[in-house]
Amino acid sequence: MKLMKNLQNTFQGLIHASNRYPLTVLFLLAIAGINAMAIHQEQENYTRYLFTFFVGTVLSGVAQQVYERFFSKQRERFLLMGGAVLLSIGYYFIIRTTEVYSLEISIKTSVAVFALFLAYVWIPTIRKKLTFNESFMSAFKAFFTTVLFTLIIAAGVSSILFAIDRLLFSVDYKVTLYILNVVFSLFAPLYFLSFTPIYMSQNMRQSSEEERLLKQEQVRQAVSCPKTLAALISYVIIPLTVIYTAILLTYIVLNIRGSFWTNNLLEPMLVSYAVTVILVYILASNIENKVAAVFRKIFPKVLIPIVLFQTIASILKIGEMGITQGRYYVILFGVFATIAGLVFSFLPVRKNGIVAAVLITFCLLSIVPPIDAFTVSRVNQTHVLEEVLVKNNMLENNEVVPNASISEEDKVRITETFDYLERMDYVKDVEWLPSNVATYQQFETTFGFAKEYENQNTNQNGQYVNLDWNGELSLPVKGYDQLIRLDLYGSQTETSEKKTLTFEKDSSVYTLVKQLKDDGYYSLNLTDEKNNELIKIDMKDIFDKILTDKNVQKGTLTVEEATVMKENKQARVKILVESMDAYENQYNGSFYLFIEIK
Repeated sequence: MKLMKNLQNTFQGLIHASNRYPLTVLFLLAIAGINAMAIHQEQENYTRYLFTFFVGTVLSGVAQQVYERFFSKQRERFLLMGGAVLLSIGYYFIIRTTEVYSLEISIKTSVAVFALFLAYVWIPTIRKKLTFNESFMSAFKAFFTTVLFTLIIAAGVSSILFAIDRLLFSVDYKVTLYILNVVFSLFAPLYFLSFTPIYMSQNMRQSSEEERLLKQEQVRQAVSCPKTLAALISYVIIPLTVIYTAILLTYIVLNIRGSFWTNNLLEPMLVSYAVTVILVYILASNIENKVAAVFRKIFPKVLIPIVLFQTIASILKIGEMGITQGRYYVILFGVFATIAGLVFSFLPVRKNGIVAAVLITFCLLSIVPPIDAFTVSRVNQTHVLEEVLVKNNMLENNEVVPNASISEEDKVRITETFDYLERMDYVKDVEWLPSNVATYQQFETTFGFAKEYENQNTNQNGQYVNLDWNGELSLPVKGYDQLIRLDLYGSQTETSEKKTLTFEKDSSVYTLVKQLKDDGYYSLNLTDEKNNELIKIDMKDIFDKILTDKNVQKGTLTVEEATVMKENKQARVKILVESMDAYENQYNGSFYLFIEIK
């Protein structure tokens, strides 16, 4: 009976959520439909539609929260829903002219969705006795409960269909995808929304006293912190945070005059630390015990100097590396974390909603031109590249002049700045850069030198070459007895490995043995049917010849550049490199072997 009652409550919650968020349900149905079409027609790409409907889903949820908090008339509700639809349509027209996958659009969409979700949590607390911490706790519990139930249902459905397919009759794999699509696209979001209580909306002012008391009890249960979660936060998460804080503070004190300001690995660690402290503080705000109280009193004050130091360090790196969208967000988050620390330190817990408002504002600032992360980084990186070129007399009459004699530092600066512009698809926006400069060979032609990176090891650190397949290739095999393609994967950490390939000529069998040596490279040994060695090739020689040749390093190879000949009285082998890379102790490559038995 209890199970049936729980199932009944779940279905009632889903129905109630559907009635409460009708526009959200329509967007979710559209997402499910698009996913179903994508499953059915695997070649089609519906990414833009999925992004649009996903944004519309979140917008419609926020619109409903705004209506419940500030309005009561159905006309106002429809106007808010219409606004959500118009904003979704506007978003579609913004992204329809971009590439199928754009890093800039993806990041901006993610930031916007995060800000909208934060608004979804924060809006019910505006000028209310309900605090942001309580609303956040409700969303926090709803999220993890939804994840747990969704994964259980998905695993159960998949297991059942797998058993039917194996034991009873064949089931098309797409059936599983269709069902999982419904689970993740419809059930999961609606199940999450069903946990969001109505926080005493304007319409409830006309309700009876009994109904209001019932709603208040539902809200109290939704925002309360479960005992298990309270114990986990108080006696596990907070102590671990204390230990981590002690380690960070020790490092900062010991290195404040040295590597702290230049250690790139520390930056993401401190950002993740700040996120952890802020999240734990908000969750601990609902817990009334001594551990949580001490944490709330001390750690915001510890957070402030840590994020201030990191923000200053990140700002100093701008002079060295310029502004990228990543550094923009790191600095912006540092400013936000500092404000959060001040709010947590000097204002009562019920004022934590200020932190949410600040974060939403910062998110919007970071995606709205002309002060968004991407416009600022594009302008700055273009200026940095132009500045280095002008300093070295490499930019005249709006054209780049090749110059191989500049300093290694400037070569690295040009390479890394150009790589960023190319990675973000901004090269086309720089009028004095050729449109085809992105290729390795054209880069060297344009600037006069191959790409160079900081701490680059010219022997075996991060090198890569591949055969240029852009043009048509004609590879004659006349004069050779056998063509073999080999893939070689090795490292100094692997044990010796031996594999053989055989072929025939004039009724005689020949064997090519490839064996991994102790140094991480392979040797190739060609023998006849009496096991007599005809020729032996040490592939280390091939790697050294190609990767230490500065004319082809880290670029594409012509057929001539990719060809190495090995010959003696018994055999002749022409080796054509298809691709080759070496990084630290890893050596990999694909090769064509043209073999002639003399």
